[in-house]
Amino acid sequence: LYYTLNNYDKASICYEASIKSAREHKFIHEEAIANELAGNFFYETGHFLKAESFYAHSIKCFKKWGGFAVARRVESIVLKRFGADSWQLCPIDYAASSTISSKENLSKKRQSRS
Repeated sequence: LYYTLNNYDKASICYEASIKSAREHKFIHEEAIANELAGNFFYETGHFLKAESFYAHSIKCFKKWGGFAVARRVESIVLKRFGADSWQLCPIDYAASSTISSKENLSKKRQSRS
């Protein structure tokens, strides 16, 4: 909704919240879809590095879930949009998960100390 209203800041927050919720509930396929859609959003708004990271995490989740054909479809989108050279540069520590995971890890560390 926020994307269609050109409220990109709110849309970004909603995409990341969707990814976080899917991860917390262990819905790996939903996490994969949310990352793919976030990749589309960031690509269309000109944030190419961020888009590539979300796509990469989407592929990782689809493969973990066993959706290899879907992972290949997302890979083909990435190759068309970024080219093979750019795809090789995509970091393993995906931006899509690093923001959320670092907060989750900090929370887990605090809980383990209690």
